[in-house]
Amino acid sequence: MKKIICTILCCFTVLGAFAGDVAVFQDIGFSKDGKIYFFGEYGKTDKKFVPYGEIYGVDVAKNEYVPGLVFKSQDKSFTKSSKEVYEALSAKHYSEIQKYDVYKPRPEDILYIMEEESKGATDEIVFKSFEESEYEYHVKLVPTFYGNKSSFYINVEVYDKAGTLKVSYKAGTPSIKRPNVTGYKIIKIYTNANKEGVVFVVEKTIEDENGVSIRYMVETTKLSEPVDGEKR
Repeated sequence: MKKIICTILCCFTVLGAFAGDVAVFQDIGFSKDGKIYFFGEYGKTDKKFVPYGEIYGVDVAKNEYVPGLVFKSQDKSFTKSSKEVYEALSAKHYSEIQKYDVYKPRPEDILYIMEEESKGATDEIVFKSFEESEYEYHVKLVPTFYGNKSSFYINVEVYDKAGTLKVSYKAGTPSIKRPNVTGYKIIKIYTNANKEGVVFVVEKTIEDENGVSIRYMVETTKLSEPVDGEKR
């Protein structure tokens, strides 16, 4: 009987540790000119598990939300699933988004998709900006932890065919310290059709008294390549 009681208590402990929510990421796409990237997510709020849906328009060059292009909704009556909340939100703001002639990243615009769950969050990611490019990109996420807060930036290095470093720069906003975020991982990297901008889709792990939750965010920047073969 003691063993049975112990087993039940252990089960409740494990369930409590994972009582958070895993959100679902939605890739909406780029504006026709490639200057804005739209994405969304849906899930349940951390504390009361209220179904929610969110949509964001991001200025690719500035790495900032576009004023008037952030939409959020919740169903506090619990009559809809989180997916239904998101779909209703998407339908409500469809015309506002589609006036930008939004298109999803084409296969050739997808630079990286995480396929192995075992891949470490800070493992280096290597890709070319497009198939015929003479440059190779080396990307690495660099997190910093401050007690119960954390931040990160993405280090980008560009090498030529000879393996010579030509360009090095950082993406992200390391000055932003996010509470209760214990981990970050790049899960997707897209470029827009004109190859001038890049989007890093980042998975966030949040741990607090409500359990472990997964949320998403993006970091955007211009896709810098060497000019006239000079190192920068």
